[in-house]
Amino acid sequence: VRHGRVADSGPQQVAMANVSAELMWPIVRDQSCFAIKRKVTGRSGMGKAGPRFTKEPNNVTGINSFKYSGLVNAKTVGLRQANKGVVLTKKTRKPERLIHPSKLYNNVSLTKDFRRVANAIIKETQANYYRADLTKDVLAKWSLIHAAQKRSK
Repeated sequence: VRHGRVADSGPQQVAMANVSAELMWPIVRDQSCFAIKRKVTGRSGMGKAGPRFTKEPNNVTGINSFKYSGLVNAKTVGLRQANKGVVLTKKTRKPERLIHPSKLYNNVSLTKDFRRVANAIIKETQANYYRADLTKDVLAKWSLIHAAQKRSK
């Protein structure tokens, strides 16, 4: 310490505060800027609130629930359309990349035929023990994207 200042020992890495997903979900659930709320007139099984959807990244189904949330879960899977094929996005597992938001996600471009892309999705999610519960949802989204790409040709 010199003249009331702490000596600089070079660049330091500051870890982000770790908050559990279970604690973050009640905060994000209703207050997210990605949430889409539509009131339903008349009778419905959901009451007057209507269905809750979201536009958040890495939410495969678009349903606003803890299971599918791409914001609060430590492991998320996203699938988006590219010029040719799709891009599979997952959160990284490496702790040294967690403090860099720009390096937080791994993107894999999948440009082969339908069957090979489906097998790659299964390997990345289910066989890799990443998010086996989302495998069917990601495959359903891949099927929709593939059909749309086929129609546009």
